[in-house]
Amino acid sequence: MSSGDLDSTPNNVLLLEDDSSDRLAVRLHLELMGFVVYDTPSTIEVREIFQQHDYSLVIIHLGHAPLQALEICRWVRAASTVPIIMLTSRNEIVDEEMAMNAGADDYVSKPIVSKILTSRIVQQLKRGQTQRAPRANILTWGTLQMDLSQHSFSINEKHVDLTNTEYQFLQLLMENPQRIYSRNQILEAIGVMKSIGTDHIVDSHASRIRQKIRANGGPEVIAVVRSVGFRLAENPNHVE
Repeated sequence: MSSGDLDSTPNNVLLLEDDSSDRLAVRLHLELMGFVVYDTPSTIEVREIFQQHDYSLVIIHLGHAPLQALEICRWVRAASTVPIIMLTSRNEIVDEEMAMNAGADDYVSKPIVSKILTSRIVQQLKRGQTQRAPRANILTWGTLQMDLSQHSFSINEKHVDLTNTEYQFLQLLMENPQRIYSRNQILEAIGVMKSIGTDHIVDSHASRIRQKIRANGGPEVIAVVRSVGFRLAENPNHVE
């Protein structure tokens, strides 16, 4: 990938990685892709660096302090909709489910395969650059309202925070309320490459969206069509 592929986004990546050899390998890989890389092993330093630049991507891994890694992920997500990729390892506390719950958009398992890392990075950037042209600036469904121009979501005029991936998922359904989407179609819309084990990512995002909407007094929003996929629920006013 050349820098010309990133015209609509800052050409910066923030990398938090405490393993020095992996940090060097990922940094070199990113630089070959045309990125300017700001890397650090420090959770304290990463907060300072994050506030100094605009980023097109954040990559996080902290093997020796997994709970701090999750906290940094939540902190970045609360401050920005920038795509976040978490690096995970089977022998660590942090797994894919925990990473997604913390606000990550995707994950790459260690040992890192360069081809897979490249694909995940490209997909996350592509998602931001090739968003669908919306039919309207405001999408409504019962008490739910999505303002696409402001990238905001509210229930009964109360703002509700969604991660960028959750927002993309819900936008897809609200733009086409009668349509059923397969897991593969949803994965493509949220910028995740289809691979072994990715089906549960859609279910995890759907579950978190439901929880956030219920917690803010909203209705049951996402219906599962068995063996087919997902769609908006039929009754926008049904609250359990």
